[in-house]
Amino acid sequence: VIPQDKTVKLVSIVDIMCHNTNYQTAYMSSTKTYDFAPAFVNIAKYVEKGDIAIGNLETTLAGKEIGYSGYPTFNSPEELGVAIKNIGVDVVSTANNHCMDKGSKGIVNTLDNLDQIGISHTGTNRTKEEQDTILVKEVNGLKIAFLSFTYGTNGINIPSGKEYLVNLIDKDLILEQIELAKKQNPDIIC
Repeated sequence: VIPQDKTVKLVSIVDIMCHNTNYQTAYMSSTKTYDFAPAFVNIAKYVEKGDIAIGNLETTLAGKEIGYSGYPTFNSPEELGVAIKNIGVDVVSTANNHCMDKGSKGIVNTLDNLDQIGISHTGTNRTKEEQDTILVKEVNGLKIAFLSFTYGTNGINIPSGKEYLVNLIDKDLILEQIELAKKQNPDIIC
């Protein structure tokens, strides 16, 4: 039971994507970097009002060496992650139909880049141990556990023996993850 005097304003952003035209527009030739801040100007004031903000990262941040790309297999510049962090996004779901767009290396690189940027993540994992570690954030004195699952990966196979890479919608996995979350004694499971 959540105490009556505790509240959390959670802001949710869906499908943070980056098509070719988005990253081409964000490219700054003078510095050879990307500036995505203008893309978020109109929503920043809403995100900032939340005590915690979550979003669905519907792209990979797999790195320049893999090659930036839009549809159908997304890989966005890491500066996209910096831009969403700068407007106040705290947590992203990485389990979605585009999470395997750059294979298992893309998942690992994305999670490494999110860690470097300082954005928490849930839904894809580097190891089985990481999959079994539920993301819990304390906000205004309340503990919130975050879980994330996807229906599939657009036909891109998850490597055999590495099923932990992506939290697929599977009754047994979902129930297992809920039980792991409950062991953290959260006030809310999101």
